Amino acid sequence: MRTDGKMSYKDYVFPVNPSVIKISHGRKIAKTNIPDGYDTVSDMGSSYRIISGEGEFFGEKCVDDFLALKAVMDKGGGGMLYLPSQKPVYAMFEELELIAEDCEGVIRYKFKFIESFEKHFSERYLYCYGNGCDCLWDISYKYGIHIDILTEFNPHIKRPDIPVLPWEKVKLC
Repeated sequence: MRTDGKMSYKDYVFPVNPSVIKISHGRKIAKTNIPDGYDTVSDMGSSYRIISGEGEFFGEKCVDDFLALKAVMDKGGGGMLYLPSQKPVYAMFEELELIAEDCEGVIRYKFKFIESFEKHFSERYLYCYGNGCDCLWDISYKYGIHIDILTEFNPHIKRPDIPVLPWEKVKLC
């Protein structure tokens, strides 16, 4: 887990944590109508989490900060979402809404991420192994994890620009 408490997604680190972060948990419930007039309800297990919230960008760079976040969303695909005081989540960036345009150096926005089970947390995705060609920078790009996080999780790898040996385990989260 991140130690600096900053929210981040892929290689984007929020300059200021959003003021509101909501994590919605749910279950898949199947409802079936039976011909004799009784309905049945079945619990089909957990559904994905929705991570949403609101925040503000401040100062002269507020427009640039918003556009940088929008560029990450526009790029598409999934990536690691790090939230303050939570375990990381593999998620997809679904929505970004501009609430209030630059008004005296402040931009307000809303966001929404959807947890993806495509790379749900299991031992298989907590680690990867070097291939002798890729360095930490390459792995950072490949998995959408900020290089500072990878170096923090892998203190045994002294230089992020040197290829990781094939038998070396790289912690991803």
